[in-house]
Amino acid sequence: MHDDRLYDEKELEKSWLISYSDLITLLFVIVIIIAATQMTKIQTQREAAKKEQAEQQANLKQVHESLDLLNLQKLELEREIHQLEGQKKALTGTVDEKGTQEQEQAQKSVPKPPVGMPDTGERDMETVHNQLSSALAELNLDYEETEEGLRIRLPEKILFASGSADLQEQGKEVVGTVARVLQRYEYKVRIEGYTDDVPISRSAYKSNWELSSARAIAVMREMVDAYSLPASRFTVAGLGEYRPLVDNSNEENRARNRRVEVIILAEKE
Repeated sequence: MHDDRLYDEKELEKSWLISYSDLITLLFVIVIIIAATQMTKIQTQREAAKKEQAEQQANLKQVHESLDLLNLQKLELEREIHQLEGQKKALTGTVDEKGTQEQEQAQKSVPKPPVGMPDTGERDMETVHNQLSSALAELNLDYEETEEGLRIRLPEKILFASGSADLQEQGKEVVGTVARVLQRYEYKVRIEGYTDDVPISRSAYKSNWELSSARAIAVMREMVDAYSLPASRFTVAGLGEYRPLVDNSNEENRARNRRVEVIILAEKE
């Protein structure tokens, strides 16, 4: 006869295997559920990507169709422009021929100035000279008449601080005196900046050439911005130390060489 207690102990020893197998089964089910969920998510993402790609292709096709339409419209406009230009040339030729005839008749009817009388340009330049000479004499500024026109020399000590290209208040007043006369006439103007031959040591500019250019531009800017003179009338040059008035043998001569020259050319815009 078997001992019942021995049987129960053996059954108890086997019972943990059942619990372990249930746990493994449960974990396997959980892994399957997770895998199924991820597969569903991946499938959804794939479908969304395919849908987006299809939309992009449709949009791209629409863009190409629009470009084709625009190219056709462009060709049509170019054809119409070509036709209009041809009509314009034909009309211009007719008008020019008529205008030339009228101009020739008008020139014949205008009386010529008396012999020895200066033309309008010469009289205007003489007026500019007279108006500026008195103002420049009051300011003790140097000027001279050349073949090019009227050359005005503005010394550094009036216009700028040492090594600077920012106009001082006195410099702005002097430049304004010249600009107010230029407002009445259409002569072209050349502005040239000059320095002495001492190398720059303490300045925002690396060389005398750059400093002279910046100073010439500053004078032009004052005339354009403050007095509304057209920038197209001006030519600017920076000549540094390369064209001195006198030799740089002493401080007085170097001060004379540091200048900005404004040349009012005998040529209208």
